Amino acid sequence: MSGSGGSAVLLGGWAAVATGIFGGCCTNVLALEQLVREVPRSGNLITFAQFAFITLAGLPGHVYMPAGARVPRLRARRVPVRSWAVMVALYFCVSVANNLALGYQISIPLHIVFRSSGLIASMACGLAVGKRYPVAQVAAVAMVSAGVVVATLASVGGGTAAAGGAWAGGSAVGVALLSLGVVLAALLGLYQEHTYRRYGKHWREGLFYNHALALPMFAVFWPDICAQARALSQSAPAPAWLGAVPSLWVALALNVVSQLACASGVHRMTSMSSSLTLNVVLNVRKLVSLVISVVLFRNPVTPAMVFGCALVFLGSFVYARTPRHPPPADAAKKES
Repeated sequence: MSGSGGSAVLLGGWAAVATGIFGGCCTNVLALEQLVREVPRSGNLITFAQFAFITLAGLPGHVYMPAGARVPRLRARRVPVRSWAVMVALYFCVSVANNLALGYQISIPLHIVFRSSGLIASMACGLAVGKRYPVAQVAAVAMVSAGVVVATLASVGGGTAAAGGAWAGGSAVGVALLSLGVVLAALLGLYQEHTYRRYGKHWREGLFYNHALALPMFAVFWPDICAQARALSQSAPAPAWLGAVPSLWVALALNVVSQLACASGVHRMTSMSSSLTLNVVLNVRKLVSLVISVVLFRNPVTPAMVFGCALVFLGSFVYARTPRHPPPADAAKKES
């Protein structure tokens, strides 16, 4: 392949990543906010619909019909099922925890900011397995931590007795679920790095199996999923040009389609860059989603919330600009 042809392929790959992450993920957040505003505890239905749709979309590339056979078979895998199973369990728990949190008085802006604190959990998990980090990275993560605390208190504290009651009864559960999701996502990132380093970065295979193998896990939520589906069916009708369809089913369809684009972009970027670059790009995407959410849905944003958000994203930027590992002792001596 010529240099110009290789450059075109590379640019096309990054264009697909940018479209998936910024177009797909931002659209997904808007549809999600519409759904949880009308049916706050619809997280299980949303998660199940996303997993089912992505699985169906990936079937043609991972299933084939052998000559003379009556039952289709799965194509040969590059990564063993046992490795995908661990990843699937973590990914499923992360998705369920994040979507369930929205049913406990957690606003979309807070949801976005809190999930941006993944750097904190990633560093904690890295320290637990013996990794070392430069002082600048530790300071950046401390900045992110402070920003999350400020934004959280600004969003759910309120400073009033009523808000305190809401915090005790609902928001505390939501924050606990978000915290669980952040920690599990950090563990997932470490395990994903290990798996890709050992078997190669097969992002399409990961996208399919991470969703397909998780579908049986939704059996425990099935009664809740059916109840949430009935609630969506009772929503106001969509515009006439969309037919006689409840508007929230249209929002759910938009959510699952955009989730496929979003997940594809994230998985593809995982195979093209370091996890650090991915983390920073996702934080920038979350900032864009936050601005769109505030503008379109007029979410209340206090000065303390703005300050907390600024700390989160500034800390992420400092983290990205710092070398991942401290310079070797010999190099430091030579420089001095």
